[in-house]
Amino acid sequence: MSDKSPVGLDLEQQLDNVLAFITQPDTGDEPQKSTQSVEKTLNKALYYLKNEQAPLAAKWMRLAAMAGNHRAQFYMGLFFIKGQGVPHSVFHGSVWLSLASSQGYEPATAALNDLRKHISTRRLQDAQSYAATLYEQIHQQQFSHLIPHNPDAN
Repeated sequence: MSDKSPVGLDLEQQLDNVLAFITQPDTGDEPQKSTQSVEKTLNKALYYLKNEQAPLAAKWMRLAAMAGNHRAQFYMGLFFIKGQGVPHSVFHGSVWLSLASSQGYEPATAALNDLRKHISTRRLQDAQSYAATLYEQIHQQQFSHLIPHNPDAN
């Protein structure tokens, strides 16, 4: 990979430790186990990305992104913008970057600001609206076990 941007350098640092993270034993602590599982998924995606297997990288990255990992959401945005393992789509890239940015992930905010010159204001607003819907879906999925189910409700 010839990317010399800060994101590329950060990616290299992450990839150097990928095998250690993937083989890290579980502690049995359920919230930590969930976090470790998402990190393992993200690291698998980074492993495939490093080995130039973009479709597999995108598959694993999407799983981590849908689990709520803001770094994975950021990378999904970049995958769509570059057309790396997924169809090229500035719109969908904007969606994922907006989602990561809304959670305070600064690299996503910076990338989104750079992207503004390549997308109309209307399309960016549509992407942000779609990101809000995606956020709701992710959190519905993550916290569905906390929502009481009333079978008598109509």
